[in-house]
Amino acid sequence: MSPAGAVVSLDQERGALARARRAVEAKLATFAAIRTDDSGADALSDEYIAAVVRGAVEKLQQDLVVFGRIDDDHAWRVGLYGIDEGGEQLVIDWRAPFAARFYQATFDQPEGLDRRVSYVGCIDDLFVEEFTTGLVAGSSPLLTELSRERGTTMRAAVATLQSEQDALVRLDPRERLVLRGGPGTGKTVVGLHRAAWLVYNDHRIAAERILVIGPSDKFLRFVATVLPTLGETRVTQTTFDRLLGPSTPAGSDPRWVGVLDTLEDHLLCPQEVRVGHLGVPAADIEALVARLRDRPIPWRDKRKVFVDNLTSRLQQRRKTVTRAEVNTAVGEVWPAVTAKAAWAKVRSRATLVELGAPTDLVDAWFAQGREDGALYDEVRARFEGVPLRYGHVIVDEAQDLTFFQLRAVRRRGDGLTLVGDDAQRSNPAGIGLVAAADALDTPLATMDTAYRMSAEIAEWLNAHADREGIEAVRLVGIRPTDTPVRELGRAAGTDPEALAAELGDRWHNVAVIREGEVWEHKGVEYDAVVVDAAGLTPAEVYLAASRAAHELVVVR
Repeated sequence: MSPAGAVVSLDQERGALARARRAVEAKLATFAAIRTDDSGADALSDEYIAAVVRGAVEKLQQDLVVFGRIDDDHAWRVGLYGIDEGGEQLVIDWRAPFAARFYQATFDQPEGLDRRVSYVGCIDDLFVEEFTTGLVAGSSPLLTELSRERGTTMRAAVATLQSEQDALVRLDPRERLVLRGGPGTGKTVVGLHRAAWLVYNDHRIAAERILVIGPSDKFLRFVATVLPTLGETRVTQTTFDRLLGPSTPAGSDPRWVGVLDTLEDHLLCPQEVRVGHLGVPAADIEALVARLRDRPIPWRDKRKVFVDNLTSRLQQRRKTVTRAEVNTAVGEVWPAVTAKAAWAKVRSRATLVELGAPTDLVDAWFAQGREDGALYDEVRARFEGVPLRYGHVIVDEAQDLTFFQLRAVRRRGDGLTLVGDDAQRSNPAGIGLVAAADALDTPLATMDTAYRMSAEIAEWLNAHADREGIEAVRLVGIRPTDTPVRELGRAAGTDPEALAAELGDRWHNVAVIREGEVWEHKGVEYDAVVVDAAGLTPAEVYLAASRAAHELVVVR
């Protein structure tokens, strides 16, 4: 029977899943049978085999090794990773180009498919979409997943990834993505799934690794389990504080670019260079310095080119001239300056005054302690270069990027994915996503469908943003729960902890968010949230309330 008329049943799909698991178990048994000490393999081979086995075991532990199927003239099953048996492809990796049809097919544009079958839960039910007839049967796996309790870790959305999300995930690796999404729209989902997709589809990126930067350690713990469940472990996760060091408003001022340009010019002293009786005229030195000054490479590399050029030129006149002699002779013209030495000048008030730095900038800089991780990274990059580059850099909560943090990100990878929400900006020095997109010359993509939270919470956030003048993406709620948001005055019976205890009878993961705690909850989600609004700004109330998935209480 052709797939167009094929029977779709739970037993059939459960059988396919069982066969896929058996195939993986057989491969595991093959790996386990390999004895490196008997085969003459070296330690590296042993380590590789062990890593493969560990990875396979981790994959096997996932519930949805297979999570759906697409039918054309064949029934193709889609899952977390590719599985084959005896030359037959049992499961297609969700990241493979062929699997895109599972996410992109619609009744208007079925992508050549007769049907799509999605598993609900671990095959508790099937959601069947018949593209040839327009019939739909079963419960929606997306709404089923969204209605579940939230855990303390983020769950992968690979089985329920929506077409708008998938399209962003599958952007060409050479494309930069700046994504503005309202709370609950899945912008973090897009960022993490894009990381896994890029490693699978771009060998250059796989070799150079991916860097994911999040707003806090709490956020990173929340999302830490997602990438392994997507079939990917070759990703580095960190925060800006760990990568660069803390940033300050004074150190984030864009005027530092002009100050540092002036510092570099101040260090240069074009004049005649002499090695013994040989000399290079000042005019030639000035011309060479001018050519090299604006090349986009570090100071030490430009200096090396400068010395090499002069050495070659002088050796044409006298072969015995050495590079060491030339290097010494140009010490005043183009001095060897380390990042540490340049930073010392930036931290000197006298030097900054000599350079003509704006007085208010200098005063703010010294008032804040003359330290800033991203500004130091700028200085280090100018004089010594970037210590490590990545195939792709992904930044979550990117609306809080400072001017120099964005420059630091650009230096670390040509491929960039920035996701965030300007309405949830918490860093006064953050430049926002519009400015970031402009700086990267990249169109700003927007997501507005509220997947995570109930329609009632989404509507409350829209009303709050309108009332308080918060520049927020207007959310489209798709999951009504008939549970209204409660706004309570501060009176007897409205103690936030007591309200949280009440919510705890219905929900597993409940948070009380108070003044001074809002930032640490960014990017994290809860079943229910009690917002203690005392002392919170309207923007902080918005951010705190947006952490709730099913139920929200705001105590004024």
